[in-house]
Amino acid sequence: MSMNLAPTTWAWVRRITEIAPTVLWALAAAGAAIMIMYFPRILEARATIERQRAQEITEENRAYCEKWGLKAGTHEHTLFTLDLQEIRAKVEQRIADDLAF
Repeated sequence: MSMNLAPTTWAWVRRITEIAPTVLWALAAAGAAIMIMYFPRILEARATIERQRAQEITEENRAYCEKWGLKAGTHEHTLFTLDLQEIRAKVEQRIADDLAF
């Protein structure tokens, strides 16, 4: 099936098909450059979030221990904190297992 397009239209189509690969490669290179520039910042932000999360969990553990009368620095406090960490790990694993489906 032949299309009856004007010669100028065909010229534009040929020009676009000639330029398209170059444009796509330029966009890919720009995307890669942006990722390279921002990758360290992404890692830094993730580390900051992880530190904040660890601090929040530590504070929550301390609050629960004190709620149940276990003073910080005692052996009982340490054991209770370990139990809390085990509970958290099991819950996180269940969530991860559920998300795997």
